[in-house]
Amino acid sequence: MKVVQLSDLHLTRDGDLLYGRSPRARLTQAIDRILADDADASLCLLTGDLADAGSDNAYTDLRAALARLPMPCHLLPGNHDDRAALRRAFPALPDDGNGFVQQALATPAGRFLLLDTLRDGKPWGLLCPARLAWLAAELAAGGDQPLFITMHHPPFAAGLPAMDRFMLRGVDAFWEVIAPHRARIRHLFIGHLHRPIGGSWRGIPFSCVASPNHQVALDTASSGDDVPGCAEPAGYGVILIDGDTIVAHHRPLAGGDTAFLL
Repeated sequence: MKVVQLSDLHLTRDGDLLYGRSPRARLTQAIDRILADDADASLCLLTGDLADAGSDNAYTDLRAALARLPMPCHLLPGNHDDRAALRRAFPALPDDGNGFVQQALATPAGRFLLLDTLRDGKPWGLLCPARLAWLAAELAAGGDQPLFITMHHPPFAAGLPAMDRFMLRGVDAFWEVIAPHRARIRHLFIGHLHRPIGGSWRGIPFSCVASPNHQVALDTASSGDDVPGCAEPAGYGVILIDGDTIVAHHRPLAGGDTAFLL
């Protein structure tokens, strides 16, 4: 099974530039690349910060862009998003019964649990008691199926001090809910960090993808108020899943495009 992951689009009102780039044009470029190379994906996960400031215009642009894709697209909010505006553009978004954009998704590879970590008005993430209760119920309902968890905020520090202060809060409560099901959790897909990163957290493999627009610099020292950015290659994730293996690739939008035989 192939899965495409797009994250941290940061679409702007009226297509305005952001850090000297057009998030709208970069998303168009990403969609073009998906159609050319990854149109056979079973689904597309969009892991938050879909808009830069939660504007209705940005979500309208997103809806038009995603309409070009042949596979189902599943959206999650990030800290830059606005749930109400997102729902106005995508009225069919899932609702967990408490107003959060959460869902359990059945796939041939297993059960995907898509979590809403947005804490309104805050850059850091949170799973409140209502969201954790929903997660506990869905974990229990899944039987012995393999599990994949998708969320915007990472529940761990990634060694990027400027970003680690904005990770998920209440990690111990989150772990308490998922720990009994640890053996079935095959992978954790995250956004927020604007970098292609892989590793494991408490024994759970995870991966993160680059933004189509702008990246967070690999700076393991800076911890001031500003987040160091950089112009490393933009892109998206291409995840390949079978019964034995999960491979998370990074598909760059530009650079290294000249193919040759080795």
